[in-house]
Amino acid sequence: MTNAECKRQRVVGWDASHSEFLIEDYYYFSKLKRIAEKEGIEIHQVDNFNKLEEYDVIVFNYPEERFESWEIRKIWEWLKAGKRLIFTSYYKNMDSTAENINNVFAKLEIPVRINNDVVIDPENNAGDMMFPIARYDKYKVVMPCTSSITAQKNCTALVISSDKALAKPTGFKKPVLGVKFKMKGEIIALGTCVFWDNHCIELENNKMLASDLLKL
Repeated sequence: MTNAECKRQRVVGWDASHSEFLIEDYYYFSKLKRIAEKEGIEIHQVDNFNKLEEYDVIVFNYPEERFESWEIRKIWEWLKAGKRLIFTSYYKNMDSTAENINNVFAKLEIPVRINNDVVIDPENNAGDMMFPIARYDKYKVVMPCTSSITAQKNCTALVISSDKALAKPTGFKKPVLGVKFKMKGEIIALGTCVFWDNHCIELENNKMLASDLLKL
């Protein structure tokens, strides 16, 4: 499938080459796939890293394996070509996912880091302080088991926690949970990979967030 065909049909490439949580896992992501289809978005699970270049939106959802140097070079090429690359992690650097993502960002000099912490909110949550309710634009979303994110130039905060939220042990107050780094293409980093799983995608406006991320 050519890039033009992918864009016309709004097809997303979901990486499966770094031991990620997979879109074809029915128990965890069947709802996301159905919601995307209703929005005219088709998600392809891609086992071959090189074939990701066929897609304009690429998802790395909880990559447990490190990215090789040649793969990082490819990511840079895709970013310069105008693609959107989405990286999601989990709290406290579980399975080294934050470390693996941060290594990519460091090698590419992208001023974004996923922190080795967990964000709790004792007042604004979805029944559990580790399920903080945050803000995406003017909408509420739930970001379960999330790390905080720090970012600098050329970055925009996408998801921001409430005034009562705190990241432990880093101590960040009202931490940012999702950011966008913009050049010709985009890097989107999120502190959690489960906001769009079957358990959480129907909480608050998580469906909207998920759908917006997958659209370019």
